[in-house]
Amino acid sequence: MPRSRPRVGRPRYRLVAIVALLAPLLAGAATHAPGGAAARAGTDAPPPCRAADLDAAVAHGGVSEHIWLNVALTTVSPATTCALGGGLGLHVLDATGRLLIAAPLPETDPLTLSGGVGAILAAEWGNWCAPDGTVGKHATVEGPLTIALTLPDDDAPLRGHPAGTVAEESPLGGGPLCLEPAQPSWLVAKPLQAAPGGSLGAPGEWPGHHVGARFLAYWRAHGGLAHLGYPLSDAFDQRLADGQTYRVQYFERARLEYHPENAAPNDVLLGQLGRAIHPADPPVQARDDGFFTYFPATGHNVEKRFLGPWERGGLAQFGYPISEPMVERLEDGQEYTVQYFERARFEWHPEIADPAAQVLLGQLGRRVLAAGLQPAVSQSPAAGVCGEAQGAEATVRVNRDVPSPRCQRVLPGQHLRIVNMTDRPVRAQLAQLDVTIAPGDAWADDRPFGTYLAPGVHVLALSAYAGGGAELWVQR
Repeated sequence: MPRSRPRVGRPRYRLVAIVALLAPLLAGAATHAPGGAAARAGTDAPPPCRAADLDAAVAHGGVSEHIWLNVALTTVSPATTCALGGGLGLHVLDATGRLLIAAPLPETDPLTLSGGVGAILAAEWGNWCAPDGTVGKHATVEGPLTIALTLPDDDAPLRGHPAGTVAEESPLGGGPLCLEPAQPSWLVAKPLQAAPGGSLGAPGEWPGHHVGARFLAYWRAHGGLAHLGYPLSDAFDQRLADGQTYRVQYFERARLEYHPENAAPNDVLLGQLGRAIHPADPPVQARDDGFFTYFPATGHNVEKRFLGPWERGGLAQFGYPISEPMVERLEDGQEYTVQYFERARFEWHPEIADPAAQVLLGQLGRRVLAAGLQPAVSQSPAAGVCGEAQGAEATVRVNRDVPSPRCQRVLPGQHLRIVNMTDRPVRAQLAQLDVTIAPGDAWADDRPFGTYLAPGVHVLALSAYAGGGAELWVQR
């Protein structure tokens, strides 16, 4: 997890995030600038944003003498459109509700916020001594603190919550030290900036990755940080295993996919990253054991220690089991008992003292994104029995009849070599690979299969064959 930059000779404060009830305290502090956003923008402009329309996610970091705040503003509903203009105020309060410091936001032209457009508010706070500039017993600003915004068109303040899961809030503790009592403390806010959707940066990230309204709503409704993790990318278009292109976004433990062909709420689905990493094992018999539950749909047993966490997310979150519990060496080089599901990998970590926290979800989203793995198009070859490639390379020869071999098993560490034995150029396409090989020439890829192809069957498309080309069955 990224950390704030330390400064020599200064103690560092650990900063986390909070939600607190602010309405009784700040109702009277809201400012009402004459001529609000709607009046300035004209009668056809969207209505001014109110606190109930918006969500505020706070990311923060810093060292002892100053901290910075990054507030991502998004509309609560993708269907909401409203205007956010001048007259906003930023407030920081302590655990008792006492106002520590406040700052107006610079005047800007109104921003129209909607399901796909949000706003970023950045501010820096330093040298807090006391509201009157003197050193007092609260000079260290002990938490928990609260961040709130006042809107010119609403008496209710907008409460900020951490840029993580709303369900697992913890206090934003400690502000900057009082370093120069003769100087008043300061809080400087920068002008609002438009941003695509919301921002969910890990603590210390600045400003983090943007998450659009649809994905943000799904993230919060399906376990947030605990089940999906932090975002690792912005949303982008990707061609998936069914051959279609979708808008996707990678998180540490999942890939969110936008399927406009489905009616809400099924327009956002989780990618089957469990299958991408571990193709489904053959079905087994139900175990005659009270410690296991059998899933006939895929023919696998789920042990009790994994069944409880699975039930909290269910079929929609994790999919069916595609393996039995097994011991596997994971990315950290250690061996764990794991079980694969269509969309997740469950891991048992007995080294964790709390039994309720010993089952963790594997960071499959991080692994797939980092490796750039292309999902398999099939879990079994359609070309019949596959031979096994020997040596460091798997060679495909393009002749006048059919590719030779038509299908072969390859290992993740092997490389691809293509030989053009025809009298015309041949174009070969596979995942990110797209090359044209002259007649009589050969071409070799220096990347191992395992760096860009997930386990399963992948088709090497060859322009010489309308039927597709050679099948490469990557073995785990």
